[in-house]
Amino acid sequence: MNMTQRKAEAAANHKANLTALVKRRMEVARSNNDANLLNVLEQEMKQLSLS
Repeated sequence: MNMTQRKAEAAANHKANLTALVKRRMEVARSNNDANLLNVLEQEMKQLSLS
């Protein structure tokens, strides 16, 4: 695997990890009925192009 492929794989893994983390935080915000935090996390998903 060359450097370009490794960088692309690392970027894809990073995006997947960020997505999973934000989704988990959204689940917790929902379970705590924290609409404010949920809104912030939804905006974060959009800004990071994770949705």
